[in-house]
Amino acid sequence: MSKNRWEELLCSQRLGLRIEDLDFRTEFQRDYDRVIFSSSFRRLQDKTQVFPLARNDYVRTRLTHSLEVSCVGRSMGMFIGPHLCAKWNLNPITTYSIADIIAAACVAHDIGNPPFGHSGEDSIRTWFSRSENSQYLQGLSTMQQAEFLSFEGNAQGFRILTKLQRHRKSDEETGGLQLTMATLGASLKYPRRALLSKQDKKRVSQKKFQFCESEESAFLQVVKTLGLKETLKGEAWSRHPLVYLVEAADDVSYTIADFQDGFRLGHVSWDVIFSYFERILGVGSNSALKESLRMREAKDRVEYLGGKVIGHLVKEICSTFLENEEKILEGSFDQPLISQIDSKGVLQEMMDFAHREIYSAPEVINIKVAGFEAIQGLLDAFVPAICLDKNGSERERFALFKQLIPRQFLEEEEQSEPRTYQQLQQVTDYISGMTDSYAISLFRRLKGIEI
Repeated sequence: MSKNRWEELLCSQRLGLRIEDLDFRTEFQRDYDRVIFSSSFRRLQDKTQVFPLARNDYVRTRLTHSLEVSCVGRSMGMFIGPHLCAKWNLNPITTYSIADIIAAACVAHDIGNPPFGHSGEDSIRTWFSRSENSQYLQGLSTMQQAEFLSFEGNAQGFRILTKLQRHRKSDEETGGLQLTMATLGASLKYPRRALLSKQDKKRVSQKKFQFCESEESAFLQVVKTLGLKETLKGEAWSRHPLVYLVEAADDVSYTIADFQDGFRLGHVSWDVIFSYFERILGVGSNSALKESLRMREAKDRVEYLGGKVIGHLVKEICSTFLENEEKILEGSFDQPLISQIDSKGVLQEMMDFAHREIYSAPEVINIKVAGFEAIQGLLDAFVPAICLDKNGSERERFALFKQLIPRQFLEEEEQSEPRTYQQLQQVTDYISGMTDSYAISLFRRLKGIEI
């Protein structure tokens, strides 16, 4: 390996941008700011993390979660940056450049999530898989059908970043937010198509898919510019090395945060949290553990120790990254970093506990069910309104539904794909972009439950 490889991976060229204005910020700081100031990011303030439509304002939303992930990711960049810059003499790339790339990819990592999180994804997939809805997929290629049957928030996120959420409003401009290749590369957790001829289940990078045919050109430009290798010809590619840190920052953040939120809502006790945190921090953490026990309020202890645990895990993860740097660069390492660290066993126990006691809490399940039904109902209304020319009584009804869809989601594009493909994407763009509250409110209005 040579320093040229890292320089290629940290490319500051922007997608779709010919001429860039001068700015006092670095290119990667500008990436971060563009995501933060986008309307798609703002809508995460009312999208589910774990507890949907929570009445307790303490618990995380997708927005606060994304900000926390970016802080953890930035810390990881500050840890590995000095090692990489010194080892490869990466001037003018600095530790801050690497930290900014990771932070920018982190704030964007959930930007494509539909209302109600993974339940929302499942609802969209289920709707398209029903036999009575198969008519809407007719005429689409097998690959295009798979994009709806396996609807994926990660692919929707790439679509938002590279097409839907535009930095410049001119019709001639392309590239969406026109982020740098490095930041886009660091956001590609699953650099593959919706269908693979042969999936390698040992590769975490092939677990899900990251782009649709409509964004294929942008995706290929990113992977070619960054030199990401094909792991399955024309179908799957190796990850950008910094993806592993973005993924780990997410894993660490949601694991600790879900326990903190679960504690505040009464789904996990202080004793359980303390036992897990104590095992991660280990023998050398007596001062931190004693300090926490001097705090009067249990909620303060949970916050304090949670921060110490995150700091400890950041060091474990970054050390593992640096130990495996060569394998990561060549593409032979393809597992989550948290699966290789010393604390992996405790983290897995925490995740198992969370699935049993936190994610299965009655209020979580009840709202997820309601969200599932709401998204199904919205698809029932808007897909036929856009895709079918209804006659008789149905014609007037669906014409009214269509008028509710904002004009921006009905713009026609010049493209070679079937018109139906574009129409279905417009519906999923509209519905997946909704907040939890708006989706529920619109569903109730369509059903005549409220006016």
